[in-house]
Amino acid sequence: MSRARDIIQEIADIRQRRQFGSAMAELPFRLFTLEQAFKSHDRSQAELLRYFPVALVACMEGYFRMAIRDLIDSGDPYLGNAEKAASAIKPDFSIIRAVHGRRITIGELVAHSVPISRLEHIDGALSSLLGTSFLAKLRSTTDRWAHEVRGEPARPILTNPDAVFSNVLRTFELRHVICHEIASAYEIDTAEVEACFESCVAFLGAADECVSETLHPGAPLTQTDMNIAAADGLRDAEARLSAVVATLTNSASTEANETVGHVNLKWREFSEAWVAARVGDRSEGGTMWPMLYAGLKQSLVERWIVDLEEYRDRGEGEI
Repeated sequence: MSRARDIIQEIADIRQRRQFGSAMAELPFRLFTLEQAFKSHDRSQAELLRYFPVALVACMEGYFRMAIRDLIDSGDPYLGNAEKAASAIKPDFSIIRAVHGRRITIGELVAHSVPISRLEHIDGALSSLLGTSFLAKLRSTTDRWAHEVRGEPARPILTNPDAVFSNVLRTFELRHVICHEIASAYEIDTAEVEACFESCVAFLGAADECVSETLHPGAPLTQTDMNIAAADGLRDAEARLSAVVATLTNSASTEANETVGHVNLKWREFSEAWVAARVGDRSEGGTMWPMLYAGLKQSLVERWIVDLEEYRDRGEGEI
């Protein structure tokens, strides 16, 4: 198996290990459980303390790869700005075919290939895409929710950005020591890990606000508005799916049309069952349930559209 094949499969495997399709949806769920574990862990367990810098770096690496993907796949100017990062990729025909066949996106390919193992890697990649210094942009990023919904003054999320960046840098260093050295004589400092934890959470919060506002300026903030926007997004995706299915059922062959219709019906049954299993019953889901339902359902619809378009454009084989 070639390295190119490995990359394609790695990207497919990463997709399957996520609940949602976007960085903005994945981060809160992962970070919430990590924060709960950090607050409740026994401070006397020094070995367990080593876990948190590793988990924090995992969150940062995963989040920023998804953010890079989302920016590039949103189109220009970020797609054009990705030329430098993409130039380091040496694709063979398998990768070219995968991108052409929409099995993977350009954003996924670039995000999977760029290094994200240090703070300067993150700053370099995001600065290149945004066309301005990412860390400088974070210094002035404000919390729209606090300002527009709660009525608080518009203040930067990072009250001491230099300390935050320093602690994030240190978190990457700790992670390297813990993961790549036995370091049996190295003692983990509880206060240092706590400072790193707080800084990484603040850093990710500011980064997510910055990326979200870049991709979706002025997006809805209240739960009601977010539910409405999620429903609109799902409705748009469903309409595009219907259009793709229509092109596939315009065949001169009645048997082929029936096959497409049957498979699509089975997919709808599967998607409803899968979403129900992931988000639970509406009566127990609270005010966020409509957003979670629509978001997950839309991600499934988008993937199914890609699969059907690939089948349509290939024009051969069994569906």
